[in-house]
Amino acid sequence: MYNVMRWIRESALVHMMPQGDEETKAKRADILACASLPDWATTELGEVNVAVYQALTMLGERGRNMTPSEFAETMTRGHFASYFGTALSRRFYKDYQYDASNWMAYTYPDETPDFRKVERHRMSEPGTLYKRGDKGQVAATHIQDTKIEYGVDEFGRQFDVSWQTIMNDDLGKIKETPQRMAKAARRWLDEWVVALYDNAASQAALIALGALFAGTGRLTAANLAVGLNAMMQRTDAQGNQMNLNKVWLVIPKVLQIAAAQILKDLLSYGGPNGNVLNEFVAGIVVEPYIDFTAPNVPWYLFADPSEVPTVTVARMQGWPGPVVSQKRSDIQVLQGSAPSAFTMGDFHTGNIEYMVNDVIGGWDHADYVGITDFRGIYYSSGTTP
Repeated sequence: MYNVMRWIRESALVHMMPQGDEETKAKRADILACASLPDWATTELGEVNVAVYQALTMLGERGRNMTPSEFAETMTRGHFASYFGTALSRRFYKDYQYDASNWMAYTYPDETPDFRKVERHRMSEPGTLYKRGDKGQVAATHIQDTKIEYGVDEFGRQFDVSWQTIMNDDLGKIKETPQRMAKAARRWLDEWVVALYDNAASQAALIALGALFAGTGRLTAANLAVGLNAMMQRTDAQGNQMNLNKVWLVIPKVLQIAAAQILKDLLSYGGPNGNVLNEFVAGIVVEPYIDFTAPNVPWYLFADPSEVPTVTVARMQGWPGPVVSQKRSDIQVLQGSAPSAFTMGDFHTGNIEYMVNDVIGGWDHADYVGITDFRGIYYSSGTTP
């Protein structure tokens, strides 16, 4: 793909700079050798040609980085040799069921009006009181605001098939593509949100804050108590004690049994050697997309988003989630009749095109990545007993 696109770029440059002299040939070679267009080339090619060349370059780079499965495009009947092969009896197995995240329980939702950045401010508390002596002047205090900015981006994917493929889809599996694209978009969204905080940069930033924000203990009753005690000691920027009433335990699925043993078994309700940790945890959120390499299994504590906007998930107003769409057909039958699949496609190619889009965003900090308020989170790497 990359070599093909390079050849297309070379041909495009010959069209844009048709002179056959040695100087022009050398200029074309210089442009092809550069990762980005030099300033002199922008003037040489003109605005329209620059846009065309840059688009071809981006397409070539995308082709270089795509895996074979990403590069493959399902277009015609020939791509479904197994499905459309002659057989006496055919049917599909039931689709796999996939884990779904519940990140809405512990992330802070925020709507932005459009694609521009939004500002979110926090005002500091005024200072404490000082003793005032007889006829003494009252000491002044001050307040200040802090600001963060974030916005949303659009993400999407396209899928197309020929109308002939739809006609041959006697089991209806390809017709399910829009619903399957919606499910795939939901899985992608879950992974994307979890990556706002579950990443090496955010973890390193929390570790750097000290023992009140990060530890190394595996999920045990004792280590969970350490984390909860750390959350109870949170203070604001002026050192004022914060009151966190609800804390969520967020774990990968592999820790689900361990968490249940700690918080939900009979020991949690005052039995012999029991614990009362369940009184301090609002609930368990099983997060299947937390990344780990066994035996080191990380876990997190989150303040409830109504109390601290620990991880903010931004959405554009009027865009609540993934949207699946189909390109409107430009075929109009004037005489005769045709199957509905024929009238769903493109006039020139017969393609039936589907697209899934989502508009989502979050903070992109160099250290904290998507953690908008580190005072609402505790991280344990799960590397020590």
